[in-house]
Amino acid sequence: MRRLVVGLIIAAVVIAGGYFTYTSFFAEQEEATTEVDVNNISLDTGVDVVSAEGRIVPLKDTDLAFLLGGEVVEILVREGDEVAAGDPLIRLIDTDQQLAVQQAEAGLMQAQANLQTAEAGLGQAQAGLESAKLGVTAAEVQLDILTADLTTEQLAVQESQVDVAEASITQASGNRAAVLEGPTAGQIAAAEAQVQAAQAALLAPRNRLDQLQRNGADDDQIRQAQLAYNAAVANLQAAQANLDDLRAGATAGQQQAANAGVSAAVAQRDAAQANLNLSLAGPQAEQIRVAEVGVEQAELQVATAELSVQQAEVQVQNAQNGVAEAEAAVDAARAALDKTVLTAPFAGVVASVDAKIGQVVTPGIPMVSIADFSGWQIETTDLTELNVVSVRRGLPVEVTIDAFPGETLEGTVTDIASVSDLVLGDVTYMVTIDIDDTNDLPLRWGMTAFINVDVNQ
Repeated sequence: MRRLVVGLIIAAVVIAGGYFTYTSFFAEQEEATTEVDVNNISLDTGVDVVSAEGRIVPLKDTDLAFLLGGEVVEILVREGDEVAAGDPLIRLIDTDQQLAVQQAEAGLMQAQANLQTAEAGLGQAQAGLESAKLGVTAAEVQLDILTADLTTEQLAVQESQVDVAEASITQASGNRAAVLEGPTAGQIAAAEAQVQAAQAALLAPRNRLDQLQRNGADDDQIRQAQLAYNAAVANLQAAQANLDDLRAGATAGQQQAANAGVSAAVAQRDAAQANLNLSLAGPQAEQIRVAEVGVEQAELQVATAELSVQQAEVQVQNAQNGVAEAEAAVDAARAALDKTVLTAPFAGVVASVDAKIGQVVTPGIPMVSIADFSGWQIETTDLTELNVVSVRRGLPVEVTIDAFPGETLEGTVTDIASVSDLVLGDVTYMVTIDIDDTNDLPLRWGMTAFINVDVNQ
């Protein structure tokens, strides 16, 4: 019994020691890792009021600069103008950027056309594969016919195949005749009318361009007129090319394709007739061997067609990549065009404009300053590290301004800089104060202000 009591006492001592160790070391370390916002706490230094000097600033302001160089062609605002977010302020000459957009869009159209061609090629390859598979089936059927007794129904099927092949010859012959005869007089007349209409449509933009050039119009008007004239010329060239193609008739390639279609149909008919004749005459060993070779060749054609499909799929993927690259080029060109216009990032008032028509600007050099004068703030300039520790957000501030003796304004601390500045050898921190009410005083950007922060609140 005595040993049990001693054991319980020892266990109690161990548990108490462990709890003391945890609360003394580990628990304190966990509390030490809790994050705090230093801008919401202050240190009691025994000072009741912290004073500092500052300057009046608007609620928000920014200096705007172009991201690329160029010549100023249009200034859309003056000092004091109110602007909304996104409003254009200054424009640079954008002839090169406009041309780049047109070229990129033309490249995109070409890439899209390439994709359509590749997709059409894939469709043809897939159709070829299906045809090759049908060829295997037909060859296997032929072999089965030779190695099995034909029924009346099977003979009827072969006879119908001959009839279908004859109909294919008739259709292919009609297609060849249409190709060789060429376009009708009505088609040529319609194409000639399109050429005449395109010629008439060219007169107005050409006269407009000539007039602007003679009158010494500005570059932007001439550029727009030149673009309209170029479009009319391209339309005329397309209409003339279409007429020339019709007048030239079918190309050698088209004629060869039409002839090949007839030849293929004839060959198909001959093969169907030969199969029927073979069935009627009865198979021989040599005929069976030929049919077996036909199956092997048909299977080889399937393998070749599958390879063609794979190659066509690669071409489609490459074309899709080309379209994606062309779309990226269009986006980049349009982004570059957008950079020729300086726009307002937020609603406010134009504080200054440092640009002239014809001026060649350098990227990064401020051209326009915009500010939000709907309210005012004060930014301290000499609040030292010794005093900033007594300041926190939300403290009330008494404000006096050199320009208005005897006037006192009220404000509130809204922000305390996290990084210091070195001013005349002193480590200072900028504190921002919102002015609660300006009392209708005509405050101006940069006026000197003095603040007294009640740190006992």
